[in-house]
Amino acid sequence: MTLFRQLMLTIIAIFSLMLAVVMGINFNTTKGYLIGQLESTTQDSATSLSMSVSDFMALEDYASVESSINAVFDSGYFSEVRIHVYDTDKDISRSNETIINGVPSWFIQLIDFKVPVAKAVISNGWSELGQVYITGSAGYGYNQLWLATRDLLISFFVIGAITLIVGSFALRYLFQPLVELEKQAEAIQQRRFMKMTNVPKTRELKSVVLSMNRMAEKLEKEFASEVETAQWLQAKAFKDPVSGLGNRSFFESQIKSHFAERERGTDGLVFVSLADLGKLNNERGYESADMFIQATADILSKKVAMISSFTTLARLSGADFVLLIPNVDHSQLKHIVQDIMSDLMELNTASISYSIAVANIGAVTIDGSVERASAMSQADTALREAKREGANTYKVFDLNVSRNVSINRTQWKDILESVIKRQAFKLKKQKVSTLDDSPVTSQEEVFMGLEHAGKEYHAGYFIGLAEQFDLGDQIDKVIVSQVIHYIKSKHPSVPLTVNLSASAYAKPEFIDWLKQILAQQTAEVKSKLMFEVTEQSVLLEETQANVLAQMLKSQRVLFGIDNVGKQFSAFQYLQTLMPDYVKVDSSYTRMAAGKESESFFMHTLCKMFNSLNIEVIATGVENERQLTALRRFDVTGVQGYFVGRAQDM
Repeated sequence: MTLFRQLMLTIIAIFSLMLAVVMGINFNTTKGYLIGQLESTTQDSATSLSMSVSDFMALEDYASVESSINAVFDSGYFSEVRIHVYDTDKDISRSNETIINGVPSWFIQLIDFKVPVAKAVISNGWSELGQVYITGSAGYGYNQLWLATRDLLISFFVIGAITLIVGSFALRYLFQPLVELEKQAEAIQQRRFMKMTNVPKTRELKSVVLSMNRMAEKLEKEFASEVETAQWLQAKAFKDPVSGLGNRSFFESQIKSHFAERERGTDGLVFVSLADLGKLNNERGYESADMFIQATADILSKKVAMISSFTTLARLSGADFVLLIPNVDHSQLKHIVQDIMSDLMELNTASISYSIAVANIGAVTIDGSVERASAMSQADTALREAKREGANTYKVFDLNVSRNVSINRTQWKDILESVIKRQAFKLKKQKVSTLDDSPVTSQEEVFMGLEHAGKEYHAGYFIGLAEQFDLGDQIDKVIVSQVIHYIKSKHPSVPLTVNLSASAYAKPEFIDWLKQILAQQTAEVKSKLMFEVTEQSVLLEETQANVLAQMLKSQRVLFGIDNVGKQFSAFQYLQTLMPDYVKVDSSYTRMAAGKESESFFMHTLCKMFNSLNIEVIATGVENERQLTALRRFDVTGVQGYFVGRAQDM
């Protein structure tokens, strides 16, 4: 119960107690006053009647006596007026049944009203002729008591209602700082370090507010320090200081992680080698050489931004750059290489390169059957072949010779549109387990694929093309619908996680559609449904990602961020989105089991995520060594082929 309600109930209880006490005192006072007044009136009437009938009694004029009795009876509130005559030993009386009008029966039964009886002796000289008995009427007393009690109750209820209304507004005003403090405490728990600007004047509240503000400021600085440390370590370990791109260590970790995936599509591997960088450094100085490297890095970065956020770009050595482009076919790769060479040629026009000879490019198209060593070797061969042909040339090889059937872009578009229409995607799920002595499955991630001409294709083959054809949102709608239907029909024991593409939630209408679908589901269905977005997509669509996150929170649906740490990001987006969990990129899983310097970086990342109350899931776990190494860190869950392979749904 809230403090406001407790205080309101306390006020009501005190007010009710006061009402009861005042009512009791007032009732007894009024009752005593009425009884006293009735006793006085009956006694005065008895005395007056005894004096007025004494002469009639002496003359034995009983008719006049009876007339006097009637006159007294009609002039007051009496139930009986009686005269006992000593000579005849008879009574002369007048009485009526007591009728109480306008008073509830329960009130009459509850109240014991003592009716007074007044007596007076009738005498004439020294002789006593009789005695007068006058009994008061209880009807008058009950009526006056009821009116007084009713009016007092109405007054108290009116005054009480006004007091409660005014008091509630006053309490709400006084409690406003406490409400703000509660919001501030909840925000701090979620690592949103808000501060109260309106400091209350009440001494105790003012002290608490100022203390909370100081704590929020301190926690904000500590979190900022953790973010800076993580960024510094990431840059120190994986960032080339001249180009600002990833270095060789970064590329090695990314390509190992990529080639470790069992389900890969068609990728492109590109080597770019600058010409005469050593001559430029020797003859014009390191500043000119650095400018050449930085200009090349800018060209490659812009091209990567146009291609895909999942592309890995790094500087391998002094003059050599590398690009790993997922989900690209041979014709697309040739077009990309041509564009890169065309842009690099502009560096000669701007007098940035040493001479007209700017660079050579070697590239290769590979599918899931090609090993990492073979891909690197073939890309290097293509680069050497380009260099043999002369300056500013490129070679693009195709290693997808194992595929007997090739599907072109137009065919893929038709296939995807057909599968979307039929809602015929094949779904698989891979479990995420807790990292403890008795691991249990905490969730299962859903993967999609399709079947065409008797052959199954996983998402890696077509997801890039689906994004290019602007079919991402349509595919996600189908997958969400299929998963919800599966939950309703199969009743899984753990939540199913659906990955959403950036092209889907970048559209407001998709978020509106998803909100409407979730609003129609029961709490049980929503408890078995989770959503993920990749860190790359968040960095591209941070505003829409925040809209999606807030919508999912309003629907009480959990969500997480995948591939965290794959990009050089500042991690500030975590404070805005506040996901329920993050899945650290598989390259860091390998680092956790590697050298101490690499595992320390994993430790820093986990510490930062846990400081935000965000659960950490390690991906790409492939052996017992990695699993054992992860137990040293604040990791709550693991996913990978060692934990469990993807299975059909």
